[in-house]
Amino acid sequence: MIFKDKDSARSPRKTSKRPVEGVSGVYFGKNRFLRVVEQPTGRPEYVSNISHTATKFQLADKYGNIGLIAHNYLGGRLFHDVNLGDDIHVMDGYGHTRMYKVKEVLQYQAINPRDTRSNFIDLRTNKLCTASDVFKRVYQGKHHVILQTCIKKGNNEEWGRKFILAYPVAKTNSGR
Repeated sequence: MIFKDKDSARSPRKTSKRPVEGVSGVYFGKNRFLRVVEQPTGRPEYVSNISHTATKFQLADKYGNIGLIAHNYLGGRLFHDVNLGDDIHVMDGYGHTRMYKVKEVLQYQAINPRDTRSNFIDLRTNKLCTASDVFKRVYQGKHHVILQTCIKKGNNEEWGRKFILAYPVAKTNSGR
């Protein structure tokens, strides 16, 4: 698959501060692709149970960002293979793509894994964080894509949370 748009041969231009409209898919390379579905209006806790699918997190839209969430035993399995420096291609339903580069990978243990307002422990620093602190850290700020899934430990599928933050890559003459 080649992911270039019609403008790739033009001179360099700044990246838009607006997210891709109507996200329909995300591509991680090496034949790793997820279809993206919308959350039902007013259901920010909803995560699709369809294999090879991520759910567009509606609360991220309020901050101009793209949040993609998936269960770690379904589409989120692919998130565990995404590393710092990797490219992520976000696509809309019209064949347009936008490339992002992974700049951060954050992992937290959930104190109460089934509670959406649980406090967390940052696995890098061992610092206790509120759900609000984690949400602000991950979903606010300069335009970016967030991949979110749970971390499994033992038999607990929801033991922790993993967030992958990727930022827009400026286009160049060669379309890269």
